[in-house]
Amino acid sequence: MRFRLAGTLPLIAVALASCKTPTPQTEKDWVFACPEAESRVTWDDGRSLVFTGADPTDPAVCTARTASGGTARLVWGMVEEANSEGRGHRTGMQSLFPARTGKNASYTATVSYPGSGIQYPFETRWRVVGFEPLRTPAGRFDTVVLERIANGTGANAQQSFTVRYWLEGVSGILVQRKVTLGRGATSLLRDMQATAVSLPPPPPRQPPPAGAPSGPPSG
Repeated sequence: MRFRLAGTLPLIAVALASCKTPTPQTEKDWVFACPEAESRVTWDDGRSLVFTGADPTDPAVCTARTASGGTARLVWGMVEEANSEGRGHRTGMQSLFPARTGKNASYTATVSYPGSGIQYPFETRWRVVGFEPLRTPAGRFDTVVLERIANGTGANAQQSFTVRYWLEGVSGILVQRKVTLGRGATSLLRDMQATAVSLPPPPPRQPPPAGAPSGPPSG
C-alpha cells in the first residue's frame, strides 16, 4: 500500500506543524518522540509502515503496522528491534537525546542469529551530525542527521559499516538512510528514501460549552 501527501510543498510544513510544535533546525536541542499514531511512510524499497505510537512501557521504542498486517518496533525510531540489528541500542543510544550537533554515544551491540547460538559483538559509535534540509520523493523536510559506525571485534573484526539516518525534525519519521560498507563487510541494511509521508489530521476543535460567552469581552 502506498500513501501520498496531498497538496503542494508549502503545505507539508503546515501539516507537520499541526501535529507537533516545530523545533527550529539550528543548534538547539532536539527532543526525540515517536511519530504520532496513524502517521504513515512508504520507502523506495517497497516497505510501508503505519505508526501506532510509542510502546506504552518504553517511549524510546516506536511501534507500527506493516503493509502485510505484521508489526514492527523501531528503537529510537531508527533501529529495528531484530536479531540482525543486535541488542543494546535502547540503552546505548540514550545519551544522544536531546540531540545537539556533536553529541555522541559508544557501546557494544551484540548480534545473534536464531538457532546458531553464535553472538557477534560490534563496537558501536553514534554521533549527531547536525541539522539540514533534505529533499526526497516525498517532499522537502528539515531533518536531524545521525551517524552510526559499527566495527566487529574478535573473529568478526573484518566487519564494519557506517549508516546515516535522516529523521524529519517535527514528526520524527525516518525519511532517508544511507549505508556505507567497510572492507570485507556485509550488511542486511540498504539505502532507502521516503517516497510518501502522510500525517494524521489535527483533532477537531471542540465547541465552547453551552452558555459560554462568545466574542470579545465587553468593556
